[in-house]
Amino acid sequence: MMMEVPRAAVTAIEVAHEADFFSFGTNDLTQMTLGYSPDYAASFIPHNKDEGILIDDFFQTIKKEGVGELIHMVKE
Repeated sequence: MMMEVPRAAVTAIEVAHEADFFSFGTNDLTQMTLGYSPDYAASFIPHNKDEGILIDDFFQTIKKEGVGELIHMVKE
């Protein structure tokens, strides 16, 4: 089972009681959490990185804030 949307991540602890295995689809989870597709975000991420607005491309790393928090909630 793949956890790919925020609601699935938030309720993953309940699913864990029933599922033998699940993993996080972090690319899709990032898209749904931030509301950006990688295609659309590609138009502004390079500029925002050059200007210092973003440190990393949020489709290349998992930020602790946002998507990382969703995953961390389940780990607890």
